[in-house]
Amino acid sequence: MTAHGSTVYPVDDSRRKSAPVSGFAIPALLGAMVGALAWPHAIWLAPLALLLLPIVNKRHWLHPFLLMLGYHLATTYGLIKGTSVFFLHSGLFLGVGFWSLSSLAFALPYLAYPYIALYFRGGGLAGGGLAGGGFGAVTATVITSAISTIFPPLGIIGWTSPWLGAVAAGPTGILLTILGIFALGRLTQKNQEILARLLAVGFVVAALWLLPFAFPALDAMMGHPLPTVPAGWVGINTHLGRLRSNLSYVDASMEMAPKVLADLRSGDNVVLLPETVAGPWLPGTRAIWRPVIRWTARHPEQIVLLGADVPFAGCQPLAGCGLHGRDLRPAKGYLDALVKIQDGHQTVLPDHIPVPFSMWHPWRPQGSFRMASFSRKPETTEMDGKKVGYLICYEQLLMWPALDLYPHGIQILLAPANDWWARGTDIPAIQRASAKAWGAFFGVPVLFAVNR
Repeated sequence: MTAHGSTVYPVDDSRRKSAPVSGFAIPALLGAMVGALAWPHAIWLAPLALLLLPIVNKRHWLHPFLLMLGYHLATTYGLIKGTSVFFLHSGLFLGVGFWSLSSLAFALPYLAYPYIALYFRGGGLAGGGLAGGGFGAVTATVITSAISTIFPPLGIIGWTSPWLGAVAAGPTGILLTILGIFALGRLTQKNQEILARLLAVGFVVAALWLLPFAFPALDAMMGHPLPTVPAGWVGINTHLGRLRSNLSYVDASMEMAPKVLADLRSGDNVVLLPETVAGPWLPGTRAIWRPVIRWTARHPEQIVLLGADVPFAGCQPLAGCGLHGRDLRPAKGYLDALVKIQDGHQTVLPDHIPVPFSMWHPWRPQGSFRMASFSRKPETTEMDGKKVGYLICYEQLLMWPALDLYPHGIQILLAPANDWWARGTDIPAIQRASAKAWGAFFGVPVLFAVNR
Protein backbone atom coordinates (compact mmCIF):
# COMPACT_ATOMS: atom_id res chain seq x y z
CA MET A 1 0.00 0.00 0.00
CA THR A 2 1.25 3.54 -0.71
CA ALA A 3 1.07 6.46 1.66
CA HIS A 4 -2.21 7.49 0.06
CA GLY A 5 -3.72 4.03 0.59
CA SER A 6 -3.81 2.99 -3.10
CA THR A 7 -2.98 -0.59 -4.05
CA VAL A 8 0.24 -1.28 -5.95
CA TYR A 9 -0.15 -4.13 -8.46
CA PRO A 10 2.82 -6.43 -9.03
CA VAL A 11 4.73 -6.02 -12.27
CA ASP A 12 6.65 -8.87 -13.84
CA ASP A 13 10.00 -7.32 -14.76
CA SER A 14 10.81 -10.18 -17.12
CA ARG A 15 8.27 -8.78 -19.59
CA ARG A 16 10.49 -5.75 -20.10
CA LYS A 17 13.40 -7.88 -21.20
CA SER A 18 13.82 -8.69 -24.83
CA ALA A 19 13.81 -12.38 -25.66
CA PRO A 20 16.07 -13.92 -28.31
CA VAL A 21 14.44 -15.19 -31.47
CA SER A 22 15.28 -18.77 -30.46
CA GLY A 23 13.31 -18.19 -27.26
CA PHE A 24 10.16 -17.60 -29.30
CA ALA A 25 10.56 -20.97 -31.03
CA ILE A 26 10.57 -22.95 -27.77
CA PRO A 27 6.93 -22.37 -26.73
CA ALA A 28 5.73 -22.98 -30.30
CA LEU A 29 7.66 -26.26 -30.41
CA LEU A 30 6.31 -27.27 -27.00
CA GLY A 31 2.75 -26.62 -28.16
CA ALA A 32 3.33 -28.51 -31.40
CA MET A 33 4.78 -31.46 -29.48
CA VAL A 34 1.75 -31.64 -27.19
CA GLY A 35 -0.66 -31.39 -30.11
CA ALA A 36 1.12 -33.96 -32.26
CA LEU A 37 1.36 -36.50 -29.42
CA ALA A 38 -2.17 -35.94 -28.13
CA TRP A 39 -4.26 -36.13 -31.31
CA PRO A 40 -5.82 -38.44 -32.21
CA HIS A 41 -4.60 -41.38 -30.12
CA ALA A 42 -3.64 -39.89 -26.74
CA ILE A 43 -6.01 -36.99 -26.23
CA TRP A 44 -5.59 -37.17 -22.44
CA LEU A 45 -2.29 -35.35 -23.09
CA ALA A 46 -4.02 -32.33 -24.67
CA PRO A 47 -4.59 -30.48 -21.33
CA LEU A 48 -0.79 -30.25 -20.99
CA ALA A 49 -1.03 -27.30 -23.38
CA LEU A 50 -3.19 -25.53 -20.79
CA LEU A 51 -0.85 -26.50 -17.94
CA LEU A 52 2.10 -25.02 -19.83
CA LEU A 53 0.41 -21.62 -20.25
CA PRO A 54 1.25 -20.17 -16.79
CA ILE A 55 4.83 -21.47 -17.14
CA VAL A 56 5.60 -19.91 -20.53
CA ASN A 57 3.72 -16.76 -19.56
CA LYS A 58 6.49 -15.94 -17.08
CA ARG A 59 9.04 -15.69 -19.89
CA HIS A 60 7.43 -13.31 -22.39
CA TRP A 61 3.96 -11.96 -23.09
CA LEU A 62 3.95 -13.53 -26.59
CA HIS A 63 4.70 -17.05 -25.37
CA PRO A 64 1.11 -18.15 -24.54
CA PHE A 65 0.09 -17.13 -28.07
CA LEU A 66 3.03 -18.98 -29.63
CA LEU A 67 2.41 -22.08 -27.53
CA MET A 68 -1.20 -22.37 -28.70
CA LEU A 69 -0.32 -21.48 -32.28
CA GLY A 70 2.11 -24.38 -32.36
CA TYR A 71 -0.50 -26.65 -30.75
CA HIS A 72 -3.19 -25.91 -33.32
CA LEU A 73 -0.83 -26.00 -36.29
CA ALA A 74 0.15 -29.53 -35.23
CA THR A 75 -3.42 -30.75 -34.69
CA THR A 76 -5.15 -29.32 -37.78
CA TYR A 77 -2.64 -29.95 -40.58
CA GLY A 78 -5.05 -32.52 -42.06
CA LEU A 79 -6.98 -29.53 -43.46
CA ILE A 80 -4.33 -29.12 -46.15
CA LYS A 81 -5.07 -32.44 -47.85
CA GLY A 82 -8.76 -32.51 -46.89
CA THR A 83 -9.38 -29.13 -48.51
CA SER A 84 -7.68 -30.17 -51.73
CA VAL A 85 -9.91 -33.27 -51.91
CA PHE A 86 -13.16 -31.43 -51.16
CA PHE A 87 -12.45 -28.44 -53.40
CA LEU A 88 -11.17 -30.26 -56.45
CA HIS A 89 -9.56 -27.29 -58.20
CA SER A 90 -8.30 -25.47 -55.12
CA GLY A 91 -4.76 -26.79 -55.23
CA LEU A 92 -2.40 -26.62 -52.27
CA PHE A 93 -2.75 -22.95 -51.40
CA LEU A 94 -6.38 -22.97 -50.24
CA GLY A 95 -5.66 -25.84 -47.87
CA VAL A 96 -2.58 -24.11 -46.48
CA GLY A 97 -4.64 -20.94 -46.09
CA PHE A 98 -7.44 -22.68 -44.14
CA TRP A 99 -4.88 -24.47 -41.97
CA SER A 100 -2.71 -21.48 -41.13
CA LEU A 101 -5.49 -18.89 -40.76
CA SER A 102 -7.70 -21.10 -38.60
CA SER A 103 -4.75 -21.94 -36.33
CA LEU A 104 -3.90 -18.25 -36.09
CA ALA A 105 -7.53 -17.44 -35.20
CA PHE A 106 -7.53 -20.09 -32.44
CA ALA A 107 -4.30 -18.67 -30.99
CA LEU A 108 -5.15 -14.95 -31.16
CA PRO A 109 -7.21 -14.86 -27.92
CA TYR A 110 -4.10 -15.94 -26.01
CA LEU A 111 -2.49 -12.59 -26.76
CA ALA A 112 -4.66 -11.34 -23.91
CA TYR A 113 -3.54 -14.12 -21.56
CA PRO A 114 -0.77 -12.23 -19.67
CA TYR A 115 -2.95 -9.15 -19.15
CA ILE A 116 -5.92 -11.15 -17.87
CA ALA A 117 -3.63 -13.14 -15.56
CA LEU A 118 -2.02 -9.98 -14.18
CA TYR A 119 -5.37 -8.22 -13.73
CA PHE A 120 -6.90 -11.06 -11.73
CA ARG A 121 -3.82 -11.54 -9.55
CA GLY A 122 -4.82 -8.40 -7.70
CA GLY A 123 -2.88 -7.23 -4.69
CA GLY A 124 -3.02 -6.97 -0.94
CA LEU A 125 -2.32 -10.63 -0.09
CA ALA A 126 0.93 -12.13 1.09
CA GLY A 127 3.07 -13.13 -1.85
CA GLY A 128 2.21 -10.06 -3.91
CA GLY A 129 -1.04 -11.19 -5.47
CA LEU A 130 -4.30 -13.02 -5.09
CA ALA A 131 -3.37 -16.63 -4.29
CA GLY A 132 0.13 -15.93 -5.53
CA GLY A 133 -1.03 -15.76 -9.15
CA GLY A 134 -2.89 -19.07 -9.17
CA PHE A 135 -6.31 -17.48 -9.51
CA GLY A 136 -5.05 -15.22 -12.29
CA ALA A 137 -3.62 -18.18 -14.22
CA VAL A 138 -6.88 -20.14 -13.96
CA THR A 139 -9.00 -17.15 -14.96
CA ALA A 140 -6.80 -16.25 -17.92
CA THR A 141 -6.75 -19.87 -19.11
CA VAL A 142 -10.50 -20.32 -18.85
CA ILE A 143 -11.35 -17.02 -20.56
CA THR A 144 -8.90 -17.29 -23.45
CA SER A 145 -9.54 -20.98 -24.14
CA ALA A 146 -13.30 -20.46 -24.01
CA ILE A 147 -13.05 -17.69 -26.60
CA SER A 148 -10.70 -19.79 -28.73
CA THR A 149 -12.46 -23.15 -28.96
CA ILE A 150 -15.71 -23.18 -26.97
CA PHE A 151 -18.03 -20.21 -27.47
CA PRO A 152 -19.10 -18.84 -30.87
CA PRO A 153 -17.99 -17.22 -33.09
CA LEU A 154 -14.63 -19.05 -32.92
CA GLY A 155 -16.36 -21.97 -31.25
CA ILE A 156 -18.02 -22.93 -34.55
CA ILE A 157 -14.60 -23.70 -36.04
CA GLY A 158 -12.63 -24.42 -32.85
CA TRP A 159 -11.77 -28.11 -33.06
CA THR A 160 -9.06 -30.07 -31.17
CA SER A 161 -9.75 -28.02 -28.06
CA PRO A 162 -7.23 -28.95 -25.34
CA TRP A 163 -10.16 -29.21 -22.94
CA LEU A 164 -11.38 -32.31 -24.77
CA GLY A 165 -8.58 -34.32 -23.18
CA ALA A 166 -9.88 -33.32 -19.77
CA VAL A 167 -13.47 -34.01 -20.86
CA ALA A 168 -12.46 -37.60 -21.73
CA ALA A 169 -11.71 -38.21 -18.04
CA GLY A 170 -15.07 -36.78 -16.97
CA PRO A 171 -15.66 -33.96 -14.46
CA THR A 172 -12.67 -35.21 -12.45
CA GLY A 173 -10.37 -34.54 -15.38
CA ILE A 174 -11.65 -30.97 -15.72
CA LEU A 175 -11.20 -30.36 -11.99
CA LEU A 176 -7.66 -31.76 -11.98
CA THR A 177 -6.74 -29.58 -14.96
CA ILE A 178 -8.00 -26.46 -13.19
CA LEU A 179 -6.18 -27.39 -9.96
CA GLY A 180 -2.99 -28.02 -11.95
CA ILE A 181 -3.19 -24.60 -13.59
CA PHE A 182 -3.81 -23.01 -10.18
CA ALA A 183 -0.79 -24.74 -8.65
CA LEU A 184 1.52 -23.84 -11.53
CA GLY A 185 0.38 -20.22 -11.38
CA ARG A 186 1.53 -20.04 -7.74
CA LEU A 187 5.08 -21.25 -8.44
CA THR A 188 7.94 -18.81 -8.63
CA GLN A 189 9.57 -18.19 -12.00
CA LYS A 190 12.69 -20.19 -11.06
CA ASN A 191 10.62 -23.21 -9.98
CA GLN A 192 8.50 -22.94 -13.12
CA GLU A 193 11.59 -23.06 -15.33
CA ILE A 194 12.78 -26.23 -13.60
CA LEU A 195 9.30 -27.76 -13.85
CA ALA A 196 9.03 -26.83 -17.53
CA ARG A 197 12.15 -28.83 -18.32
CA LEU A 198 10.89 -31.80 -16.32
CA LEU A 199 7.48 -31.64 -18.01
CA ALA A 200 9.05 -31.43 -21.47
CA VAL A 201 10.94 -34.68 -20.87
CA GLY A 202 8.28 -36.37 -18.75
CA PHE A 203 5.27 -36.00 -21.00
CA VAL A 204 7.21 -37.17 -24.08
CA VAL A 205 8.31 -40.35 -22.29
CA ALA A 206 4.82 -40.92 -20.89
CA ALA A 207 3.17 -40.31 -24.25
CA LEU A 208 5.44 -42.70 -26.11
CA TRP A 209 4.82 -45.35 -23.47
CA LEU A 210 1.02 -44.90 -23.38
CA LEU A 211 0.48 -44.33 -27.09
CA PRO A 212 -0.02 -48.01 -28.05
CA PHE A 213 -2.82 -48.35 -25.52
CA ALA A 214 -4.91 -45.60 -27.16
CA PHE A 215 -8.18 -44.25 -25.83
CA PRO A 216 -10.34 -47.31 -24.98
CA ALA A 217 -7.56 -49.02 -23.03
CA LEU A 218 -6.86 -45.87 -21.01
CA ASP A 219 -10.54 -45.57 -20.17
CA ALA A 220 -10.56 -49.17 -18.95
CA MET A 221 -7.39 -48.59 -16.88
CA MET A 222 -9.10 -45.65 -15.20
CA GLY A 223 -11.91 -47.97 -14.14
CA HIS A 224 -14.50 -46.41 -16.44
CA PRO A 225 -15.06 -48.82 -19.36
CA LEU A 226 -17.01 -47.33 -22.21
CA PRO A 227 -20.69 -48.34 -22.07
CA THR A 228 -21.93 -50.62 -24.82
CA VAL A 229 -24.67 -49.79 -27.30
CA PRO A 230 -27.99 -51.54 -26.55
CA ALA A 231 -28.67 -54.79 -28.36
CA GLY A 232 -30.51 -54.19 -31.62
CA TRP A 233 -28.98 -50.73 -32.21
CA VAL A 234 -26.73 -50.78 -35.28
CA GLY A 235 -24.75 -48.21 -37.23
CA ILE A 236 -24.15 -48.91 -40.92
CA ASN A 237 -20.78 -47.83 -42.29
CA THR A 238 -20.64 -47.25 -46.05
CA HIS A 239 -17.91 -46.80 -48.64
CA LEU A 240 -19.80 -44.68 -51.15
CA GLY A 241 -17.08 -42.05 -51.45
CA ARG A 242 -18.05 -38.72 -52.92
CA LEU A 243 -21.63 -38.54 -54.22
CA ARG A 244 -21.30 -35.90 -56.92
CA SER A 245 -24.83 -35.52 -58.27
CA ASN A 246 -28.49 -36.07 -57.49
CA LEU A 247 -28.35 -39.23 -59.60
CA SER A 248 -25.50 -40.61 -57.48
CA TYR A 249 -27.62 -40.04 -54.37
CA VAL A 250 -30.48 -41.93 -56.02
CA ASP A 251 -28.13 -44.82 -56.79
CA ALA A 252 -26.88 -44.80 -53.18
CA SER A 253 -30.43 -44.89 -51.81
CA MET A 254 -31.38 -47.74 -54.14
CA GLU A 255 -28.37 -49.66 -52.82
CA MET A 256 -28.92 -48.90 -49.13
CA ALA A 257 -32.71 -49.16 -48.77
CA PRO A 258 -32.87 -52.96 -49.35
CA LYS A 259 -29.99 -53.50 -46.89
CA VAL A 260 -31.75 -51.45 -44.22
CA LEU A 261 -34.98 -53.35 -44.84
CA ALA A 262 -33.06 -56.61 -44.39
CA ASP A 263 -31.67 -55.34 -41.08
CA LEU A 264 -35.16 -54.48 -39.87
CA ARG A 265 -36.45 -57.91 -40.89
CA SER A 266 -33.60 -59.51 -38.96
CA GLY A 267 -34.88 -57.83 -35.80
CA ASP A 268 -32.74 -54.69 -35.35
CA ASN A 269 -34.59 -52.00 -33.39
CA VAL A 270 -32.64 -48.88 -34.41
CA VAL A 271 -30.64 -48.48 -37.63
CA LEU A 272 -28.37 -45.41 -38.04
CA LEU A 273 -26.95 -44.39 -41.44
CA PRO A 274 -24.19 -41.85 -42.20
CA GLU A 275 -24.62 -38.12 -42.69
CA THR A 276 -26.11 -36.86 -46.02
CA VAL A 277 -25.90 -40.25 -47.79
CA ALA A 278 -29.49 -39.93 -49.06
CA GLY A 279 -28.81 -36.48 -50.53
CA PRO A 280 -31.68 -34.00 -50.99
CA TRP A 281 -34.79 -35.38 -49.27
CA LEU A 282 -37.23 -34.96 -52.16
CA PRO A 283 -40.31 -36.90 -53.35
CA GLY A 284 -38.18 -39.14 -55.57
CA THR A 285 -35.83 -40.02 -52.70
CA ARG A 286 -38.73 -40.69 -50.37
CA ALA A 287 -40.25 -43.01 -52.98
CA ILE A 288 -37.09 -45.15 -52.90
CA TRP A 289 -37.34 -45.41 -49.11
CA ARG A 290 -41.10 -46.06 -49.15
CA PRO A 291 -40.72 -49.83 -48.45
CA VAL A 292 -38.76 -48.95 -45.29
CA ILE A 293 -41.35 -46.33 -44.31
CA ARG A 294 -44.18 -48.85 -44.78
CA TRP A 295 -42.30 -51.47 -42.77
CA THR A 296 -42.01 -49.11 -39.79
CA ALA A 297 -45.74 -48.40 -40.07
CA ARG A 298 -46.35 -52.11 -39.44
CA HIS A 299 -43.56 -52.34 -36.84
CA PRO A 300 -43.68 -49.04 -34.88
CA GLU A 301 -41.04 -50.21 -32.41
CA GLN A 302 -38.37 -50.13 -35.16
CA ILE A 303 -36.64 -46.90 -36.20
CA VAL A 304 -34.36 -45.80 -39.05
CA LEU A 305 -32.23 -42.65 -38.89
CA LEU A 306 -31.11 -41.55 -42.33
CA GLY A 307 -28.65 -38.75 -43.09
CA ALA A 308 -30.13 -36.36 -45.67
CA ASP A 309 -30.08 -32.78 -46.99
CA VAL A 310 -33.55 -31.50 -46.16
CA PRO A 311 -34.68 -28.48 -48.25
CA PHE A 312 -36.44 -25.82 -46.23
CA ALA A 313 -38.30 -22.64 -47.04
CA GLY A 314 -39.15 -21.48 -43.56
CA CYS A 315 -39.71 -22.87 -40.13
CA GLN A 316 -41.31 -26.26 -40.77
CA PRO A 317 -38.31 -28.58 -40.31
CA LEU A 318 -36.82 -26.36 -37.60
CA ALA A 319 -39.78 -27.15 -35.39
CA GLY A 320 -39.09 -30.88 -35.75
CA CYS A 321 -42.23 -31.34 -37.83
CA GLY A 322 -42.98 -34.47 -39.79
CA LEU A 323 -42.86 -34.81 -43.55
CA HIS A 324 -45.98 -36.87 -43.84
CA GLY A 325 -46.05 -37.14 -47.60
CA ARG A 326 -46.30 -33.41 -48.21
CA ASP A 327 -43.71 -31.39 -50.08
CA LEU A 328 -41.98 -28.31 -48.77
CA ARG A 329 -42.20 -24.93 -50.41
CA PRO A 330 -39.36 -23.93 -52.78
CA ALA A 331 -36.13 -24.29 -50.84
CA LYS A 332 -34.16 -21.31 -49.57
CA GLY A 333 -31.46 -23.61 -48.28
CA TYR A 334 -30.89 -26.98 -46.65
CA LEU A 335 -30.75 -28.63 -43.26
CA ASP A 336 -27.97 -31.10 -42.52
CA ALA A 337 -30.21 -33.54 -40.72
CA LEU A 338 -31.18 -37.02 -39.71
CA VAL A 339 -34.56 -38.10 -41.03
CA LYS A 340 -36.14 -40.25 -38.33
CA ILE A 341 -38.42 -42.87 -39.90
CA GLN A 342 -40.77 -44.35 -37.32
CA ASP A 343 -44.34 -45.62 -37.32
CA GLY A 344 -44.63 -44.76 -41.02
CA HIS A 345 -43.77 -41.10 -40.43
CA GLN A 346 -40.68 -38.98 -41.06
CA THR A 347 -39.37 -36.41 -38.60
CA VAL A 348 -36.47 -34.06 -39.31
CA LEU A 349 -33.71 -33.87 -36.68
CA PRO A 350 -31.54 -30.92 -37.83
CA ASP A 351 -28.02 -30.17 -36.71
CA HIS A 352 -26.94 -26.78 -35.35
CA ILE A 353 -23.51 -26.28 -36.92
CA PRO A 354 -22.69 -27.54 -40.44
CA VAL A 355 -19.15 -27.22 -41.79
CA PRO A 356 -18.35 -23.55 -42.51
CA PHE A 357 -17.42 -22.72 -46.12
CA SER A 358 -18.08 -26.20 -47.53
CA MET A 359 -21.71 -26.45 -46.31
CA TRP A 360 -22.57 -23.14 -44.66
CA HIS A 361 -22.28 -20.28 -47.17
CA PRO A 362 -23.32 -17.00 -45.52
CA TRP A 363 -22.51 -15.19 -48.77
CA ARG A 364 -24.91 -17.42 -50.77
CA PRO A 365 -27.94 -18.40 -48.64
CA GLN A 366 -29.83 -20.02 -51.53
CA GLY A 367 -27.52 -23.04 -51.65
CA SER A 368 -26.35 -22.93 -48.06
CA PHE A 369 -26.99 -25.22 -45.12
CA ARG A 370 -28.63 -23.57 -42.15
CA MET A 371 -26.39 -22.41 -39.27
CA ALA A 372 -28.15 -22.21 -35.89
CA SER A 373 -25.41 -21.93 -33.27
CA PHE A 374 -27.81 -20.60 -30.63
CA SER A 375 -30.82 -22.74 -31.47
CA ARG A 376 -33.04 -23.39 -28.46
CA LYS A 377 -34.10 -26.77 -29.82
CA PRO A 378 -31.72 -29.39 -28.35
CA GLU A 379 -30.26 -32.06 -30.58
CA THR A 380 -32.17 -34.81 -28.79
CA THR A 381 -34.97 -37.26 -29.52
CA GLU A 382 -36.79 -40.14 -27.83
CA MET A 383 -36.21 -43.66 -29.18
CA ASP A 384 -36.86 -47.10 -27.80
CA GLY A 385 -37.73 -45.57 -24.42
CA LYS A 386 -34.40 -43.72 -24.19
CA LYS A 387 -33.32 -40.07 -24.35
CA VAL A 388 -30.94 -39.88 -27.30
CA GLY A 389 -28.58 -37.07 -28.27
CA TYR A 390 -26.95 -36.66 -31.67
CA LEU A 391 -23.93 -34.81 -33.04
CA ILE A 392 -23.80 -34.83 -36.83
CA CYS A 393 -20.31 -35.12 -38.33
CA TYR A 394 -18.52 -31.77 -37.90
CA GLU A 395 -20.28 -31.15 -34.58
CA GLN A 396 -18.39 -34.09 -33.08
CA LEU A 397 -15.17 -32.06 -33.35
CA LEU A 398 -16.54 -29.07 -31.44
CA MET A 399 -17.34 -28.34 -27.80
CA TRP A 400 -20.30 -25.97 -28.14
CA PRO A 401 -22.90 -28.42 -29.56
CA ALA A 402 -21.92 -31.15 -27.08
CA LEU A 403 -22.14 -28.79 -24.10
CA ASP A 404 -25.67 -27.96 -25.23
CA LEU A 405 -26.57 -31.63 -24.68
CA TYR A 406 -25.29 -31.70 -21.10
CA PRO A 407 -28.46 -30.47 -19.31
CA HIS A 408 -30.71 -32.98 -21.09
CA GLY A 409 -29.50 -36.20 -19.50
CA ILE A 410 -28.99 -38.19 -22.69
CA GLN A 411 -28.60 -41.97 -22.47
CA ILE A 412 -27.08 -42.65 -25.90
CA LEU A 413 -25.07 -40.47 -28.30
CA LEU A 414 -25.47 -40.88 -32.07
CA ALA A 415 -22.44 -39.93 -34.20
CA PRO A 416 -23.20 -40.11 -37.94
CA ALA A 417 -20.52 -38.73 -40.26
CA ASN A 418 -19.49 -38.41 -43.89
CA ASP A 419 -15.69 -38.44 -44.06
CA TRP A 420 -15.01 -39.22 -47.72
CA TRP A 421 -13.18 -35.91 -48.16
CA ALA A 422 -10.80 -36.55 -45.24
CA ARG A 423 -9.41 -39.86 -46.46
CA GLY A 424 -5.68 -40.15 -45.96
CA THR A 425 -5.73 -37.62 -43.08
CA ASP A 426 -6.04 -37.96 -39.30
CA ILE A 427 -9.29 -35.96 -39.25
CA PRO A 428 -11.63 -39.02 -39.07
CA ALA A 429 -9.60 -40.42 -36.16
CA ILE A 430 -9.69 -37.02 -34.39
CA GLN A 431 -13.45 -36.88 -34.95
CA ARG A 432 -13.95 -40.37 -33.51
CA ALA A 433 -11.73 -39.59 -30.50
CA SER A 434 -13.72 -36.40 -29.84
CA ALA A 435 -17.05 -38.22 -29.98
CA LYS A 436 -15.73 -40.93 -27.64
CA ALA A 437 -14.51 -38.25 -25.25
CA TRP A 438 -18.03 -36.83 -25.01
CA GLY A 439 -19.45 -40.32 -24.59
CA ALA A 440 -17.06 -40.86 -21.67
CA PHE A 441 -17.98 -37.47 -20.19
CA PHE A 442 -21.72 -38.17 -20.38
CA GLY A 443 -21.18 -41.79 -19.35
CA VAL A 444 -23.15 -43.06 -22.38
CA PRO A 445 -22.43 -45.35 -25.34
CA VAL A 446 -21.69 -43.85 -28.75
CA LEU A 447 -23.20 -45.28 -31.94
CA PHE A 448 -21.20 -44.45 -35.10
CA ALA A 449 -22.19 -44.59 -38.76
CA VAL A 450 -19.60 -43.26 -41.21
CA ASN A 451 -19.38 -42.95 -44.99
CA ARG A 452 -15.85 -43.12 -46.38
